[in-house]
Amino acid sequence: MITTALARVPLLALLTLGPIIGASLQAAELKHFWDFEGETWWLDKEGLAHGDEPGESSTITTGSGAGGVGTSMVCQASVSGGDDHLVLDSAELYDPGDEAFSIAYWVRLPDDSSSDPRGIFDFSGNGRDGVQSLYIGTTGELAFRIDFPGSGFSLAKIPADLEDGEWHSVVATYDPATGLEVHLDGFGVDGSAAPVAGLVSMDSSCYIGSFNFTGQPGTKGLGGNIDDLAIYSGVLDEEEIRQLSTRQKPEIQIDSVSYESGVMEITWAAQEGELFSVWWSGALADWSELNDEVEAGPDGGRFEVDLSGSMPERYFLQVRRPE
Repeated sequence: MITTALARVPLLALLTLGPIIGASLQAAELKHFWDFEGETWWLDKEGLAHGDEPGESSTITTGSGAGGVGTSMVCQASVSGGDDHLVLDSAELYDPGDEAFSIAYWVRLPDDSSSDPRGIFDFSGNGRDGVQSLYIGTTGELAFRIDFPGSGFSLAKIPADLEDGEWHSVVATYDPATGLEVHLDGFGVDGSAAPVAGLVSMDSSCYIGSFNFTGQPGTKGLGGNIDDLAIYSGVLDEEEIRQLSTRQKPEIQIDSVSYESGVMEITWAAQEGELFSVWWSGALADWSELNDEVEAGPDGGRFEVDLSGSMPERYFLQVRRPE
């Protein structure tokens, strides 16, 4: 997992630093939270959309949680019945309607050379109204889709090799005014889609650990781990997304930012000789690499970039550890 730090620098202001402001003015409020911990790990710890208690024939188990914290839910890749995924009490599930909402989770997919689709969750009842997310192994894409009444849908696909045995954080936000944005491992928008007119209403068939479930053999299960699945009303802002996505490793925090005579300089704590890469974005949508071999000196990490040629209104920087 790439660990990053984010610096917000509005160059046309007096070099003030602050949190990234989300797309919606509605503050995010936690509605559901499945942490898959304790003896009743199938329960919704924040709301009442509990999962079915696994029976004796269940193939659902628990494993180590994201970042080694707590436990996660583990599902097989093959699905043949209701004991292969977590069925939720969808009557108690939050329906966003015409409001903004966010969904966050951690996922770990084994490096097993599988090319099958892996169902992460499906609140859309076999492709009908609601939200679903899956990993498409044949094309190496993380998909996040919202279905609306009729044939409308908002779909974002992120090219990413997630079948690496590592934990990855996913946060998706949907605002009826600005659309769908999906963040992978925390920083910047990795996938987006336009908004669709209509209400978001979760289907009566909702489950975690598979998608498009019909009760027939051959439908696809997660085949991996999922942890800390949360649903929020409202849009999580960039700082909240950063906090949700830095559980596995300590964040590389940018300590100082200065701008003088067209040159911006950033510094961060690091051991001498450590290597880093520095990336930039003008709007948190597309990221470009500035330098992939920044070596920390005796005083830590330091990087300069000359912006005298063109000065965008905002200039975002990330510091990443090389993969």
